[in-house]
Amino acid sequence: MPASPGDRARAGDTVRRALTALRRVLGMPDYRAYLAHLRAAHPERPVPTEREFYEEYVRARYADGPTRCC
Repeated sequence: MPASPGDRARAGDTVRRALTALRRVLGMPDYRAYLAHLRAAHPERPVPTEREFYEEYVRARYADGPTRCC
């Protein structure tokens, strides 16, 4: 039996929530929350793509080299 549009939407929502939870566990920032903040507090700034946002996070996080010696 094929999945209904409602089933697909619920599955997509479940996947999004799981990815958000995984990012939080890994210490990754929330792109959607950042967009809301950016639009509210800094509407003049350009909005980065999600890829640009995470690339900047990783660059800033690891700019000083590894966080562990081993």
